[in-house]
Amino acid sequence: MRQTFIAIAVLVLPVLVLSQSRDTVFTVKANTGAVILLPETDVLYKDITWKFKIVKPSGMVIDTVLFTGGTVIRKDSLLLLKPTQTKSALLKIYERNASGKSVLVFIKEFNVVKFTEPKPNLDGVESDSVIQRMRVVAQGYINMPKSTDPALKRISYPIISFEMLDYTNGLPDTLKASGNRMSYDMRDRIDKMQGGSVIEAVNIRYRIGNDTLTTRLPLRVYLADDKISKF
Repeated sequence: MRQTFIAIAVLVLPVLVLSQSRDTVFTVKANTGAVILLPETDVLYKDITWKFKIVKPSGMVIDTVLFTGGTVIRKDSLLLLKPTQTKSALLKIYERNASGKSVLVFIKEFNVVKFTEPKPNLDGVESDSVIQRMRVVAQGYINMPKSTDPALKRISYPIISFEMLDYTNGLPDTLKASGNRMSYDMRDRIDKMQGGSVIEAVNIRYRIGNDTLTTRLPLRVYLADDKISKF
């Protein structure tokens, strides 16, 4: 009897192992390559909305989209995903097959981290630092760096607009610019400032993911006293 039990166990065990293996593979095989999510990324920021596009074969009907760990808004093949918790978020996409059944065709787990506001800079010069007059008048670019690497200070999130405060006459005069470069009026004002004056940029609006954010703290740099020659 003991020998019979061992023989049965030997025969059944591979079947159980194979069954467990198939169960594991079934989840992985949900990503058959037929469905692709663009852009490709593994990391999302908490409370930031991200736009994705579902690329699928012609004729495939997307049935349901589930996003665990956040909210999802779907419009045709476009998705807006917004993680509401850190650590991870799971996206599942189901198709409606020919028999009317909902079938999992795509699954992806994102790493979700907290977003920290970047330190803005003017032509690579951060707050409480000194900038040369010639440098800012010739360039005058505001950056919200994507990376904390000092060598990548000018690789910026898209800047929508910002304001500069001019205290030359005592009271603050507000000048506005679109994009990430100071307007001609801003750079002309800076060229006429005395050495040691403060250049202050505020309300820097920049885009990350599908959201527009505004800086909480101003960017203040001090102007070095070197007058440029005009021709």
